[in-house]
Amino acid sequence: MDLNLITHWKPEPGRVVEWKVTDASARAAAEAPVDPALPTTMQERHLRRARLAANNGETQSPWIGIAFDFPGRLDRAAMTRTLERYVLRHDTLHSWFSFEHADADPTDTGNAVRRHVVPADAIALTAHEGETLTTPEQVRDHIAARFANDTSALAWPAFVFGVVEHYDAEAPGTEDSFTLFHAVDHAHTDMQSMILTFAETRIIYQAELDGAAPELPDPGSYVEYSRQEREKAATLTLASPEVHGWIGHLTRNGGSFPSFPLDLGASDAPKPAIGSRFNLADADECERFGSVCKAHGSNFIGGVFAALAITEHELVGRDRYMALSPVTTRNDPQFYWSQGWFINLIPVGFALEEAATFTGLAGRAQDAYRSGKALGEVSVQQVIDTVLAEAGPAATSQHTTLAPPPIVSYIDGRRLPQTESFVSARATGIVGGKATQIASIWINRVFEGTWMAISHPDTEEAHRSVTAYAERLSTIMKTVAHEGDYTVTPFAPVAAESVTAAGVE
Repeated sequence: MDLNLITHWKPEPGRVVEWKVTDASARAAAEAPVDPALPTTMQERHLRRARLAANNGETQSPWIGIAFDFPGRLDRAAMTRTLERYVLRHDTLHSWFSFEHADADPTDTGNAVRRHVVPADAIALTAHEGETLTTPEQVRDHIAARFANDTSALAWPAFVFGVVEHYDAEAPGTEDSFTLFHAVDHAHTDMQSMILTFAETRIIYQAELDGAAPELPDPGSYVEYSRQEREKAATLTLASPEVHGWIGHLTRNGGSFPSFPLDLGASDAPKPAIGSRFNLADADECERFGSVCKAHGSNFIGGVFAALAITEHELVGRDRYMALSPVTTRNDPQFYWSQGWFINLIPVGFALEEAATFTGLAGRAQDAYRSGKALGEVSVQQVIDTVLAEAGPAATSQHTTLAPPPIVSYIDGRRLPQTESFVSARATGIVGGKATQIASIWINRVFEGTWMAISHPDTEEAHRSVTAYAERLSTIMKTVAHEGDYTVTPFAPVAAESVTAAGVE
């Protein structure tokens, strides 16, 4: 599956059809009482940040979206049943959130976030025919506005569904198709959930066309997951191994989160975000790279982190690598098909310690990833909350920073359902773009190979830097694949005049 910032996505033009909740559903949502189920820790931080941004009139794009093609002509009735069945299967999509004191500071942790749940029997969708849009830019701008304006978890619904029909209604064709587009606030989803959406809606829609019951596992309950997560967080103390582990990583990194090693041209102020995409290795090279990793005590992911560490050492001289990497928290099988934010960030940190080769570092990187995963069910925010709670009421009343840190994500898309259809369905994940000062990295392995997307400030310096970074990483991976190893080059500062928009000359 591809990944695009909404500002760079180029959908096919056509006639738009959208699904909205009925007036009766909207009234039921507005009247929904407070439910005792708390949001997860990640949800709460996200919701406080969203409320603060809205209060300040700031632009924010906290949704995650997906778009993919269906063959043939749209059956509106079948798609309406498909989308209703999908929403009803996932209880997190029935929720919206408010604050106990609507006009108070949302960063004040004493101002509780409250969940409201729309009764399932009140949820209904109806199709609305929209305009025929004649250019990709018109389609993108229309969908971007819908995603930005209608996906807040502070209201209901937090999701948008629609299709673009790519055919002349008066002239049947053999290659007719339509594109489904969907987005939902991050509070209710993650990118793995979006991939499950791809599989699930395709399965349900085909069953509706066939007049059959869709064969799908029980989706599990994200609200139940939230309860379990809060219960576990309540047991943490300063003596908990996970708290010790996180504090150790933060201490070794100077008490701060990692940053992109090269200049992004945004140290003075946030700049508009843009996405850059780079191919790292083809399918055959990935197999060879993985074999070298396995022969030296590492999995593919450990090898990726070893290559990242070498990249940063060679470019800027870092002798210790540190990243925050998202991992799934779907450790209980009951949640495998659930929609929700099943992500936690883990620390991946290790020293190069004069490692001379990739093969001498791969096992160390794998051990670091494995060690980080041991902390995967406890977030750094829960650790901070635990420390503050131990410090007493004066500390817990303090407001905490809500700024999201940069991440380095790795996803092996080959292991998820129906991923072999990504290319034929032109599946793409879509994320929002806003002003930023950081660079976040997504490394994705698919059947065709491994590629990297970087979200970064749209500055000349950042384009130059991310290109140099990606090209060095690709060189390391390809060299390991073809030669069986890579020799680490000692760091030597690169003169500014030798760096171009195409990378390091």
